[in-house]
Amino acid sequence: MITWALGGIGLIVLAFILLSPLESLRWWADKGERELATTFDEVPALPQHSSPSENFVVYLSGVGLLDGKQLSRREQAWLKHLDEELPEWRVVADVFPYAVDNRGLLARATKRLWIMLDWLRRRWPWVRVHLLINVRNIAQVLVSADPRYGPTFNIGLAQEIWRSLQRHGYRPGSGTPVVLVGFSGGAQMALGAGWFLHALGIPVSLISVGGIFADDPGLDRMQHVWQLRGAKDRAHLIGSFAFPGRWIIAPLSTWGRAKRERRVTRRLIGPMGHDGPRGYFGRRALDAEGRSFSDLTRAAVADILRERG
Repeated sequence: MITWALGGIGLIVLAFILLSPLESLRWWADKGERELATTFDEVPALPQHSSPSENFVVYLSGVGLLDGKQLSRREQAWLKHLDEELPEWRVVADVFPYAVDNRGLLARATKRLWIMLDWLRRRWPWVRVHLLINVRNIAQVLVSADPRYGPTFNIGLAQEIWRSLQRHGYRPGSGTPVVLVGFSGGAQMALGAGWFLHALGIPVSLISVGGIFADDPGLDRMQHVWQLRGAKDRAHLIGSFAFPGRWIIAPLSTWGRAKRERRVTRRLIGPMGHDGPRGYFGRRALDAEGRSFSDLTRAAVADILRERG
């Protein structure tokens, strides 16, 4: 019985991986090309003496996310405190980065499956079946990082971020810089979208919080990349090993070029792990000085945003 169950889960995982590029390809064939033509046609020319609008930061969550409006309580509290600490910054956090059209997992025909897995995650977290949510979203991270399918996915995600920025008051054509904050797999999605956001006239930078990402072409468009990590976070090392362009023997890759141009800053911000109660957004776990891991992460991000602002 256990063998059958494991075999079924394995088939589901394989299906996620093999079918993951089809979502963005179908979107492009159905309406993506037409939508993007309209989007780029409506972008005004950058005025020579435009006054910057409000500062904007876009948060892209990790692979455990179900929907752009369903952040974890830890993340919601963290973003709320960041917003209160930096009133001069507008925090945007309503984009689902693991879909080309911002359609969360709860807005699909498979809604009941994701609701059941989320319920298991909350009630019995030791039952690892809920990790299928992560697997599904990880498959989209791989699509974003793939040079064959990534551009189609990333340009759709960039369009959704563009629309969200405008909903929150961003003035097209103002040239106001935007800082993308990507947690875990959200860092790769930010890089993928960043290349096309730059094409829309938005200067972009990235704050990677335990980020897992490839040597994405978007690195060439980033004004700066800050790598924030915890001392006990091993998951963020996946990107360093999984993508050859991140290896030390690839100095000519986009990652090697960004480091050579000193557009990468690495910071160890505390003793936290990757996720959970002792992760970057943990509110009860404390360091030796009594500061919560959530506060340590917020302070590190806030310091960078103050510098940029």
